[in-house]
Amino acid sequence: MPLPWGTIFHPTDFSLDSHTALLHAVKLAAATKAELSIMHIDPEVARGDFEDFPRVSPILKRWKLLPPGSGEEHVAQAGLSMQKTRATSRNPTEALLRQLAAHPADLLIMATHQFGAFERWQHRAVAEPVARISHTPTLFVPTHVEGFVVKETGEPKLRRVLIPVNEKPDPQMAIDLTARLALTLGCEGLTGLLIHVGDDRMLSALRYPMHNGLVWRTMICHGDVVDVILGMGADFDVDLIVMATEGHHSILDMMRGSTMERVLRGARCPLLAIPAPQ
Repeated sequence: MPLPWGTIFHPTDFSLDSHTALLHAVKLAAATKAELSIMHIDPEVARGDFEDFPRVSPILKRWKLLPPGSGEEHVAQAGLSMQKTRATSRNPTEALLRQLAAHPADLLIMATHQFGAFERWQHRAVAEPVARISHTPTLFVPTHVEGFVVKETGEPKLRRVLIPVNEKPDPQMAIDLTARLALTLGCEGLTGLLIHVGDDRMLSALRYPMHNGLVWRTMICHGDVVDVILGMGADFDVDLIVMATEGHHSILDMMRGSTMERVLRGARCPLLAIPAPQ
């Protein structure tokens, strides 16, 4: 079954920090034949060189999906449908949410900075509230990681995916989406690592797709949930974390973030957050 991503939305700030997220957006849009919508927000006056950034054709030529000499006008020849939008706003979160309300997306791909506790009070978060409020599946790409798309070739580098599971929200959707992602990207022999803090009763009730040489390993752990997830991610050198999430449940969550958001702030790889059905 193909991935349910007909439209992929990627906000960009033209910076080198957001380039890795752009690579993932281009790769997943090309692999799923989705429309790629790229948006830039200027705080005051829109830049006159907007059409020059970000350029997708050099990426596609480097990946040999377009022949040498191709320009942005030839992007469609690689099977990629792309739209660019710009806006002027001093509040990027509100601007992105307005865009998503008018033009809903099936997947967000956003670069994110991993600030410490004190720094978060000084910097305005954008990626986390946009994903949470829009209730859209989101691939967060931390600015300091390489991710699972090889920059030079566009080949996927998905070997191990970490899937934290709990009774709620239902983790089956994270397992199924991981399997579909592996199939779409042609990642054979991918290992899905399922970790659960508690007992093993729920793990035996889950379904584990076996196509494409998928390997599933389950582990029971004890301790702080966020510390366990980050520790396992580092120990197994995972390429992606896939988590089902329900957002904020309490004032404490609003202050320090949901489990997913706290994992994101310490993750050494991209994180795919899947909101539970409302």
